[in-house]
Amino acid sequence: MPTTWAKSGARMPLIIKCNFTDDGRVASISGDVRFTGPKGEMINLVEPGEWDVTNNRDLSFKLTFPEIVERLDVVLSPGCTICCEGLLFSETDLRELDKKFYRARSTTDDANGKVQDVKRRREAPRKWNFETEQWEQRYTDESVLSRAFKRSKLFGAELMEARESLKRPNNGDISIESGSFPGFDCKVFLGKQGKIKTKMRLGNAIIGTWSAEPINDNPVSYYKASY
Repeated sequence: MPTTWAKSGARMPLIIKCNFTDDGRVASISGDVRFTGPKGEMINLVEPGEWDVTNNRDLSFKLTFPEIVERLDVVLSPGCTICCEGLLFSETDLRELDKKFYRARSTTDDANGKVQDVKRRREAPRKWNFETEQWEQRYTDESVLSRAFKRSKLFGAELMEARESLKRPNNGDISIESGSFPGFDCKVFLGKQGKIKTKMRLGNAIIGTWSAEPINDNPVSYYKASY
């Protein structure tokens, strides 16, 4: 990639309506991509590629531009192949992730309740003993070892909850709607901010990000702009 590539800060926003098929192929529905450049509408061919999903989560697919694609100083050379990598979440997976998270949160709430109960008992107002005519603790103080054990259980539960929380995508991290995808018996959401890579002499270079929504009849204004 030349040092002048995208030096001006220019962007090349491409919208390609793709079809993923059961045979592992992905192709532009129209066979091309259109975008607006300094000279007006630009039309470039897009050749089909292949897609793959590993670990039921990691999606990757490739598309090739047989002709030069250019917008100011952002240039894709003829024959350039881009590889898009991102995450895929099936509705079944999301339900399972939610179940594990709320189970962990329930454990945290239970452990926190026991710690707070110890604190509440220790800080409870003293009561008057009519026999000794003295103020004394309302409850018997719990041992140091018991209190430490309950705090350690709370600490472990909070770590587990945080770990399960990180596995769940936020609403802003996935597509607004779910759609059908080959190989899944339920609808899926696609992660946002996927990486776009292309081959260079010394390896792959990240040249942008991508996101996707299922193709439907909703107006364009229905979707939140990503820029």
